[in-house]
Amino acid sequence: MTVAVRLPNGTTIVPVKLERSNGWGGGVEKVVESASVHAMDGYVVLDPGAQSFTVQGPTRTETLEVFKHFERIANVPELPETVGSEAHMDELRGQWENVDAFYRRVVDKSTHDSTPSRTCDLAEMRVLDVAVSGIPDSAMGWSPSADYLGVPAPLSAVVPGTLGAVPDLIVASLTDAGLRASAGQPRPGQSEVQLTVEFEVAFSDARKKLVKKNPLNNRRDAKRIAVTGTKYVKLTTPVPITIAADSLAAAHAEVERIVIEIRERVDEPVTACAACGGSGLIFSSGIRERY
Repeated sequence: MTVAVRLPNGTTIVPVKLERSNGWGGGVEKVVESASVHAMDGYVVLDPGAQSFTVQGPTRTETLEVFKHFERIANVPELPETVGSEAHMDELRGQWENVDAFYRRVVDKSTHDSTPSRTCDLAEMRVLDVAVSGIPDSAMGWSPSADYLGVPAPLSAVVPGTLGAVPDLIVASLTDAGLRASAGQPRPGQSEVQLTVEFEVAFSDARKKLVKKNPLNNRRDAKRIAVTGTKYVKLTTPVPITIAADSLAAAHAEVERIVIEIRERVDEPVTACAACGGSGLIFSSGIRERY
């Protein structure tokens, strides 16, 4: 049974497979479009209220033959010049050996064109109501839930399901932002893997050091500046292997939320330690020095 989806505005999206037939000269079926029926690549869009659409095959030409009579082609006076029916010919076959060799079949031929078609009615389909207002170009990585099996891509992107390879998506997004990120390989039975982001932190802690503009001058020309340095750190955090959501768009929104959260942690990785006179740093949760 065909599974279609109905958007919140009443528009119905119906997947359709257009068949090719060698019997029709190798042509392909096409959807008959109208003001309320719109053909797309792999599916049909029905405006609110439309309940069916028509699929037509290529026009084919058929030749019809209508029997007239049998005409004698041999000089055998004992046989009639014409035989008007198959029944009469059968009688002659019973009386004469190889009588068909003495006659030819005479027919009237006519040709006519026909266009085969089929009607697709929503009443014969399973129609699912979804909360998504648009159909994406692709449903890569998306697996529909068991209740929605049979919905082909890209329509499957608007029904509940699971997005796979989430760590790879997060790593790709962080890499595009200029960060060095990697994720561990998932193991059987695991729902999460560890993701690592390596980066450097330029800091100035609470300590001060005395410097002089000119080493030959006295201390009155000196001033105290903050002690600066660079920490080579990494953030390690668990991320899900898959994300279950009501739609592919909702799953990607969750991926983006995770990416934003990680980037915020990278942006504020350390604070100066006040308890030790400012000579150290306190790392945020999940962040530690690489070496």
